[in-house]
Amino acid sequence: MKIKIGALLLMAAASMAVAGGNIIPTQAQCGNGSKEFCQGGGVVVDYDKKLMWQDEPYGDMEDGAYSHNRSAGKAGRWSYAQGYCSTLNYAGFNDWRLPRVGELVDLFDTERGFKNQIGVDFWSSTPSDGNKYWSVYAVVRGTPYEHKKSDTQYIRCVRCIE
Repeated sequence: MKIKIGALLLMAAASMAVAGGNIIPTQAQCGNGSKEFCQGGGVVVDYDKKLMWQDEPYGDMEDGAYSHNRSAGKAGRWSYAQGYCSTLNYAGFNDWRLPRVGELVDLFDTERGFKNQIGVDFWSSTPSDGNKYWSVYAVVRGTPYEHKKSDTQYIRCVRCIE
């Protein structure tokens, strides 16, 4: 029985690979780090800032969560966003976090080569006045705005590479 289950799992994985499916995102193959940025394996690496950014597609689940002020996928309320990044196991790494407002402003102030871009607000981990946190609007050159923790925004996680 164990052999049959193992064989079925192996066949399913092989089918996904042959069909071009991505079972688990792979680490970025960015060379020796001499470039300022590189994109690959579902991440964007900014060598200048020593940051690796999640570059995963946004879809209907996130759009629905954003539209209906819910939390799902890579969109949600602030506490959901914080938990999403801190528990993310992606591209071979599990030390992701919600970015600081300055990191997001810098990210969206210049073209970073993301395959998966969306013109919306992204949560930061930086508190503002009261019970609010900063989010950054990706379209207007990384403009920060205050939002209540109960608002729904999109999520793009980051990790340090050193």
